[in-house]
Amino acid sequence: VDGKHVVSGSRDKTLRVWSLESGECLNVLSGHAAPVTSVYMTANGKLVVSGSRDCTLRIWLLDSGECVRTLSGHNESVNSVCVTANDKYVVSGSSDHTVRVWSLTGGECVRTQSGHTRDVYSACVTADGQHLVSGSADKTVSVWSLDSGECVHTLNGHTGGVYSVCVTADGKHVVSGSDDHIVRLWSLDSGESVRTLKGHKNWVSCVGVS
Repeated sequence: VDGKHVVSGSRDKTLRVWSLESGECLNVLSGHAAPVTSVYMTANGKLVVSGSRDCTLRIWLLDSGECVRTLSGHNESVNSVCVTANDKYVVSGSSDHTVRVWSLTGGECVRTQSGHTRDVYSACVTADGQHLVSGSADKTVSVWSLDSGECVHTLNGHTGGVYSVCVTADGKHVVSGSDDHIVRLWSLDSGESVRTLKGHKNWVSCVGVS
């Protein structure tokens, strides 16, 4: 990734590509029929993946703004999208309670991960591409094998819905934020909660790690 562009998604149903240097809007990507909820850029910097409340994902060429593929299969809002580091798979989390794994090049759904009992708000993939992690309104975090689709761990401890998950760069820990006002740190290997971070006075909408 060259660090030259910013991509934003909006409730106005569009994505915009901006020049980081000049601030100029270089392109407006139109096609979604409902608000855009999530955007992610591939590691090679050539493609943008978006998720929308219209139940679809779209894959766009960054340079031209052309939509090259629409991924359909979810029955409700797509709330989160990400791409594996090798640009092989797209992962999406949806209000239909599932996580789907898609081929980036072919666009077909490779696997549907079922197990959550309510909306999936957040999904991410470990840097080594071995696991994907999902957070749900059912108050759990799930760790899945990307290869087999098996649920390796179900992380229980939050007393409210989980709105955001991320994984540390070394792949050892999962971080989750919840509407129980708490951030939790989990061991990816064991699934155990190793630290509870308290201090927020309202729901935790997003988390990130340095």
